[in-house]
Amino acid sequence: MLLPRAIPKPAKTFLLLGPRGTGKSTWLARAFPGALSIDLLDSSRFLQLSRSPSSLEQLVAPLRRGAWVVIDEIQRIPALLDEVHRLYEQNRGIHFALSGSSARKLRRAGANLLAGRALQLHMLPFAWPEYRDAWRIDQACEWGTLPLVVSDPAHRAATLSAYVETYLKEEITAEALVRNLDPFVRVLHAAGLYNGQILNLENLARESEVKRGTVERYFQILEDTLLASRVPAATLGIRTKETTHPKFFLFDAGVARAAAGLAREQVDSVWLGFAFESLVYHELRSHAAISGRPRPIFHYSVSGGFDVDFLVQTRAKTLAAPRQLVAIEAKLGTKPKRGWTAGLATLLVECPKTVRRAILVYQGSDRLVVDGVDVVPAATFFEELHAGKVI
Repeated sequence: MLLPRAIPKPAKTFLLLGPRGTGKSTWLARAFPGALSIDLLDSSRFLQLSRSPSSLEQLVAPLRRGAWVVIDEIQRIPALLDEVHRLYEQNRGIHFALSGSSARKLRRAGANLLAGRALQLHMLPFAWPEYRDAWRIDQACEWGTLPLVVSDPAHRAATLSAYVETYLKEEITAEALVRNLDPFVRVLHAAGLYNGQILNLENLARESEVKRGTVERYFQILEDTLLASRVPAATLGIRTKETTHPKFFLFDAGVARAAAGLAREQVDSVWLGFAFESLVYHELRSHAAISGRPRPIFHYSVSGGFDVDFLVQTRAKTLAAPRQLVAIEAKLGTKPKRGWTAGLATLLVECPKTVRRAILVYQGSDRLVVDGVDVVPAATFFEELHAGKVI
């Protein structure tokens, strides 16, 4: 089953970043069928261009104006970005479609992304507009939305386990990002287990029996290899004990499940609750990637008080007006419970000029308004989000 992707096809040179297994190569092949394709996973091509990046000019020399060149996994030879930049500056009218799965290697090589002239796109696992007819929301929570998982659900546990093993082998071991793999595996296990929760490095260091500084470095590796991201805490100034620690999300709930060692185990309701929150975050990120309109995302938490999963900034602060936020809470249940809307309602009352709307997303079927909060079924929320009606 080959589902179409919703990401738009650019009209000029671009860099497509995304974790392994999200379908970058497949999409590039379908979007640019007549392009000169350079696959750096091909050992002979890799050796040729790693020894002499300038030989790229010879490969593109026969191309006519308006032609496309696809270079897959460009992080394997970051120096090629300099050659692409040089050829781009010659104004021969050739466009480059570049893909990569490691922002770390590109950044460490000092790559400047063609001096800002190239677009930068992001590809994540399937989003709601792509999987809604093939994959249920409860499946997305339990198993994620990686293309290989959605297209072959019968082997989902094995696929996810193999994904984590391949990541450790090809991204971590092969690139020599860590000296000893065992402590990294323990930290990755903790990251999968506590996916979607506030990042407490001290607790994770204690649980994984790894030094705090090492844990911080490993989490940075997860971010640099596009497997994870942090959601910073917002400070609204309405409480004295506002949390400043970020939340941490692996890029896919299924990958988090496998990293936690739960691919072949039954997951409990607590883990699923955070997985549902992770799915909502995934849809927020996917909407930004597909629409090309990224919005800063925060979370809000008061120590010993209440928390709100996401605050999405819809307007930046100016000299004349405060920033505007949409507050979003994700709840796993199918029937609204008393207290679910308490935190959202508090923000509406205490931050009326900043929080312009509050939404509770749940897995029920009724759309309600409780204490000024929009209570919206997940499928409806995802539809409206990707239609541009939420942010």
